Amino acid sequence: MTKRFYCFLLLLGLAPFALRGQETTVNKIPDEDFYLMPSFAQGTVYLRGQSPAEGKINICAVDQTLRFLDDNGTELSAADQDAIYRVKIDTVWFMRSGEAFYRMYPVNMETGVALRRDTRIARDVKKGAYGASDQTSSIRQYSSLYTDGATQQLNSGQSISYSVSETICIYCRDAVAKFNKASLKKIFPAHKDDIDAYFKSGNKVPATVEDALALISSWAR
Repeated sequence: MTKRFYCFLLLLGLAPFALRGQETTVNKIPDEDFYLMPSFAQGTVYLRGQSPAEGKINICAVDQTLRFLDDNGTELSAADQDAIYRVKIDTVWFMRSGEAFYRMYPVNMETGVALRRDTRIARDVKKGAYGASDQTSSIRQYSSLYTDGATQQLNSGQSISYSVSETICIYCRDAVAKFNKASLKKIFPAHKDDIDAYFKSGNKVPATVEDALALISSWAR
């Protein structure tokens, strides 16, 4: 891949097709919505310029931060999120790009579908027990939440309104781009005619990971 092509992917604005969920009001955000994985599991974190780290980890879908459990079972947030470029939790791979984590669905060694999931909290309920901060780290309805080594006490009876959205993108090596005609033609230059024909036929950007994988699989061979 040329340096110019790689820079093109990095500079593409990430405003691809997104599926937005209906807003829900609860007393505690369920784990399956608060995290990208159903539960903390053994995993490996790959860091730039450092050796990989292992532990029981998960990724927060609210603030896109890597979380881990210490020896006492306390949930902590990784200190240097920007140093992370890959995460493996159980058998699932994630890549970090543009301050967000994307679940990877590869079609070959370099390319695949990247899925971003975000849990968004209604702004007027982003307050801790003292109503002091507008931080996503102070919203979960547990007795306390640990982030960057600090403990934040939370209101036990506070209601939370939130919604979940998923964004389908495409990745090539370490770059994530929109899943659209322009980026597809850059990544698969030998199939420009096929890509043009696909969209000229009235087809739209795939709405599911399965459809996106089916579309690009033949081009990625």
